Amino acid sequence: MLKENNTISLHYKKLGSGPPLLILHGLFGSLDNWQTVANSLVEYYTVYLIDLRNHGKPLHHPQMNYELMAEDLIRFIQDHKLHTVNMIGHSMGGKVLMKLLTIGESLIHKAMVVDIGIKAYHGGHEEIFKAMFSLDLDHITKRSEAEAGLLPFIPEFGVRQFILKNLDRKQDQKFEWKLNLHAIYKNYASINESLFPDHRIFTPVCFVLGSKSSYVSEEDCKEIKIYFPESEFVTVENAGHWIHADQPVKMVEVIKNFFN
Repeated sequence: MLKENNTISLHYKKLGSGPPLLILHGLFGSLDNWQTVANSLVEYYTVYLIDLRNHGKPLHHPQMNYELMAEDLIRFIQDHKLHTVNMIGHSMGGKVLMKLLTIGESLIHKAMVVDIGIKAYHGGHEEIFKAMFSLDLDHITKRSEAEAGLLPFIPEFGVRQFILKNLDRKQDQKFEWKLNLHAIYKNYASINESLFPDHRIFTPVCFVLGSKSSYVSEEDCKEIKIYFPESEFVTVENAGHWIHADQPVKMVEVIKNFFN
């Protein structure tokens, strides 16, 4: 049963027309990450770009785990009276989607999980947390100053730009993080945990993998197939973990082929 008191109303952007397609971003992301892909889908679907709990612009909440995030989405689907729902989830969003399939499978028509498995992941974001906590936002006046502060921890230009998308100006013109950095850090262990369903899930699921990503191995695929017997796997060439950013045209093609 949905625990109303624990759910939050999620911020979203709606565009296009047709059957509903909900898209979920990954850790440290926001709905804007998928805007380019969504723009290419508006002729075919009503696209809902969604900010997950403690990311983007939703109401912040000290608690954060996959069950709560899945229940937020159940509430979203119910509040918007959506039917025959298709859903895409990238990385952390993919795990939210898999949890949703575990507790509310009947709500989802087809699902696409982008570059994440059901296994536990052992860290990998420690330097990003250090970088974000190191910035004294009260004394930063320009984004270039924030980027310079991130540089010693995050040498990759693309990752720095990705993190900087979370900076927002307050009314007093000082910067703040849009995401709830403290809650995400506090609940980071839960975000990394495994998500082995307690039963087999027969909803059609397409797992999309980046050829240059190490997030999902061949062994992981075999394990996924046990729990998701109707799953299929598509590898996008010349793409890392952020497939939708590395190969947006190919990502759109994969989405159309699977959901049509």
